[in-house]
Amino acid sequence: MTQGRPLYQFPATKFVTNSPWRQWWHLLSEVVEIGFALLRGDLQHAATEAEDVGCSKETFQRILSGLGADIEMAREEVIAGHIERGYYV
Repeated sequence: MTQGRPLYQFPATKFVTNSPWRQWWHLLSEVVEIGFALLRGDLQHAATEAEDVGCSKETFQRILSGLGADIEMAREEVIAGHIERGYYV
């Protein structure tokens, strides 16, 4: 666990058997849905789609983890980079 947080916030989905490419395309489509919601001015739908992005991202990470990627290490690298750049308030 990084920073006392669980690695995942969402339960595993049945899509963990997707290929990394298929899940990446799905993740991209979810991000596009946020854009469409924002264009319509529907902030609640944008917020819902952002949560869907989070779930799809975790599914992608689970797929990568099953193929050997160290997701906790990736998170730590991102946090360290953000600290170095002063992104956190």
